[in-house]
Amino acid sequence: MSKSVTTITPHRISFAGGGTDIPKFYKNYGGAVLSTTIDKYLYVTVKYHSPLFKENFRLCYSETERTNSLEEINNSIARECLRLVPIDHPVYISTVSDIPASTGLGSSSSFAVGLLHALHLLRGEKVSAGQLAEESSNVEINVLNYPIGKQDQYAAAYGGLNYFKFQQNGAVKIEHILPPNNSIKLLFNSILLFWTGVQRKSEDVLIEQHKSINEKQDSLIYIKDLVKDCRAILQKEPLDLKAFGEVLHNGWSKKRNLASNISNSKIDSYYSIALENGAYGGKIAGAGGGGFLMIVCDPQKKDFIKNKLRQLVALDIDYEPRGSQKLYSQDC
Repeated sequence: MSKSVTTITPHRISFAGGGTDIPKFYKNYGGAVLSTTIDKYLYVTVKYHSPLFKENFRLCYSETERTNSLEEINNSIARECLRLVPIDHPVYISTVSDIPASTGLGSSSSFAVGLLHALHLLRGEKVSAGQLAEESSNVEINVLNYPIGKQDQYAAAYGGLNYFKFQQNGAVKIEHILPPNNSIKLLFNSILLFWTGVQRKSEDVLIEQHKSINEKQDSLIYIKDLVKDCRAILQKEPLDLKAFGEVLHNGWSKKRNLASNISNSKIDSYYSIALENGAYGGKIAGAGGGGFLMIVCDPQKKDFIKNKLRQLVALDIDYEPRGSQKLYSQDC
């Protein structure tokens, strides 16, 4: 048993297949996503709350909550995670992240995975990546009815570069991708991530997409099929960055038409500037509407493209092979 636990859980970027991990789609057609975790993290600390304080629950994130009742917790993910993995003691929860929330890098699911991990550890329970992925998916999709998919929870729990296959019966098959001759370094050297300055909840973007899944099924099937192309490129030697960028471009061209709020004139302008100055392709990370614009290019052109998009902040990222981990614990 511990009286204080801190977990570290990575954020992710998705290369191909986004939108096909939504249950309404994969239960009919199956889904697939290829994504990787990155060296940007969300930290969750859960500790026994001192009896000197007067509340049973204190939560510190972008807001501070103090309450004696589980039902009165406003943070819906925290509330339902505590309901699923209860702590028989007043509890303090704090979070801090390397990136802003609602920016398309899977932050809400990283929070759910990291919090559930910490709660299990505080109770003295060992928990697998698969259990964390399913529990967090259940909280966000089935309990809270968020119109999201399952890729973020699985990415945060397992970590690394993965091909996730979402089967019609709800099972998830996982294939860890190991590019030959350590070309993962070349892959990450080719990626630029630009902060658009716009935060938006993925649910706000996905509600319209969720409603139109049946009429957009052909586009989603096309997006799903691109995942195999993406995987094949990453497994070949030498790594063909131009072909990889083109796959992302083709996926983005389809995805931006799935809903009216996935892209906008500013995002389109930034992306066009990148393409006009040598980028191979790219996409908006996550559901769309803002967040981070991901560009793939020849590593030698990164500084040139950065200069052309100097009105945007570029975020340096690297590969993270691990999923959610225990960072610290203090025993009772």
